[in-house]
Amino acid sequence: MEYWMEGNRAFAFWDEDEYFYPATIVALDGDDIFIRFDTGDEEWTNADYLEEFIVEVDDQVECKSAQDNLYYDVVVLDRDGERVEVEYENETSEWSTLSRLRFFVDED
Repeated sequence: MEYWMEGNRAFAFWDEDEYFYPATIVALDGDDIFIRFDTGDEEWTNADYLEEFIVEVDDQVECKSAQDNLYYDVVVLDRDGERVEVEYENETSEWSTLSRLRFFVDED
């Protein structure tokens, strides 16, 4: 896929908890893709474990709260570049960044 090029952003699968997190593609070697998660962790992966770096209004994801640094279910209300406005289940909202989002893909 042409989308996977050095410097592009992606959501990448993290084996330890099976969520997808924001990352940057650092290098390509054939089908192998070296990524750096926004946390600083790095690893080799392949396109099967990447998702396009797209978040749309009304998407349901999880966001790390600025209040306590825990992840909560949210709905995306607005997006402005790397910033997103999210609404929590208790109907409060805040502006955050894409680097604080994650999502789970259920294969069932």
